[in-house]
Amino acid sequence: MRSFGNYMQEWLYGEKGYYKKALIGQKGDFYTSVSLSKFFGGAVAFYIIKLLEEEKLFLPLKIVEIGAHHGHFLSDIANFLNALSVGVMEKCEFVSCEPLKELQKLQRTIFKQATQLDLNSCNLEELDFKEKSAFVISNELFDAFACEIIKDNKMLFITHDHKGVWGGIDGPTKELLKNLDLKQGCAPLFLEAFIKDLLEKLDEASSWVFLSFDYGDEIERKDMHLRAFKNHQALDFKDILNNLASLYQQSDLTYDVNFSLVRFLFEKHQAQFSFFKSQASALLDMGLMELLETFSKSVSYERYLKEAAKIKPLISPGGLGERFKALELVKKNKM
Repeated sequence: MRSFGNYMQEWLYGEKGYYKKALIGQKGDFYTSVSLSKFFGGAVAFYIIKLLEEEKLFLPLKIVEIGAHHGHFLSDIANFLNALSVGVMEKCEFVSCEPLKELQKLQRTIFKQATQLDLNSCNLEELDFKEKSAFVISNELFDAFACEIIKDNKMLFITHDHKGVWGGIDGPTKELLKNLDLKQGCAPLFLEAFIKDLLEKLDEASSWVFLSFDYGDEIERKDMHLRAFKNHQALDFKDILNNLASLYQQSDLTYDVNFSLVRFLFEKHQAQFSFFKSQASALLDMGLMELLETFSKSVSYERYLKEAAKIKPLISPGGLGERFKALELVKKNKM
């Protein structure tokens, strides 16, 4: 018998883990903002230019995506950055921070095909900023950390034949809950170690901005919000427990991100909070509509309407606009 957190880690990242073969988009198990519109990456590129103009970032610039999956988001950012700026691309380096070797290779191929540029791939330990300015982006990263499930002072364990059993909270998990200042819900196993290691790397950069988009809210939900996605069908916590054997390593497993916890851990390790807002507000503030207006001047009206329709779910309250949030942190000024 093992804890649910260790079971989930193997489910997603093990030898036959789900993320080694995950499909995203219409033919896959779920959609992301990236798969809906290239203007998601375009808005980020527009924002990077704004940060350079405001001297919050500087050239040469390292643009890093953490958990890039197939690399389409980073490709979109690069292509829009190339189209929107002069003299910037030559001084940018694009990096995918990805632990899975299978995905590293795929990301490099897709990025090359989309941009004709080389993509550098590495894991977190190999990241190197060395006095460079850095822009680090992630999309649906924090909801992919394996977590322990805590309820009514008990934690979930999984038997060898894929059955859920509630038991007493073990020593390591008590320590985890204490460090995360949590009492129940989803307790991410490796989140603090990841944030601590990332910030140690970013400390070498002359300036940096970290921007993350994810599904969740400012506080931990009171209910059991673990979900599985299979063929665009969402399965709730009860469904998951009743079908563990068939879902294991064959579906995505995710949960709502507790953004106050993510912010707490970044600030605990000396990052400076910048903003937290809905994805809709963030994309609009970053210049999404100005970007669309610029685009409209160079294409047919029919093409403009087509792209505008794709953008709508990114910012609509009924789509991803409100359920997804954006969190930005920056390098803390040392006195």
